[in-house]
Amino acid sequence: MMRSSSVALIVGLSALVACTPAAPPPPAKPDPAAVRAELEAVMTTMIPALAAKDGATFASYFTEDATWILPDATTLVGRTAIENGAKAFIESFESASLGSVTIDKLIVASDSEAVTFSHGSLTVTMKGKKTSEVHNNPFADYWVKGADGKWRIAYEVNAEGVMADTTAKK
Repeated sequence: MMRSSSVALIVGLSALVACTPAAPPPPAKPDPAAVRAELEAVMTTMIPALAAKDGATFASYFTEDATWILPDATTLVGRTAIENGAKAFIESFESASLGSVTIDKLIVASDSEAVTFSHGSLTVTMKGKKTSEVHNNPFADYWVKGADGKWRIAYEVNAEGVMADTTAKK
């Protein structure tokens, strides 16, 4: 009697295991080339916002709680602060033209997180000055893809260093 109960238990457990669905396969790894293309497209649309001195549009490329560290180490936290900082930063220019931005290194952490190390150039004429200066700006971004499917910057560090003081009289 004991033996038939054990056999029935083993047969029952075997049937249960056989009927249990297999674990789903792990999600496919994101395609780095596709992520790079998406991020390059975002960067390309950010450039005109800065050139147009449109701080609100520029800030919309950041998450609500983002951190933006400017070349002079000014640190702005939150989209509102980034918008106000962008307006102040770009209003100090008489004119600015931005060159292309290049992603030098991409690290794809997941389908919704990535880190880029990039560089771009900025030609600036400060208010009251007649000559322009070219600034080459290396920077790093931590990107997050939101529920809306849009990539936004959660953390950016600009590494150019302090811009030269062009307000001093010569």
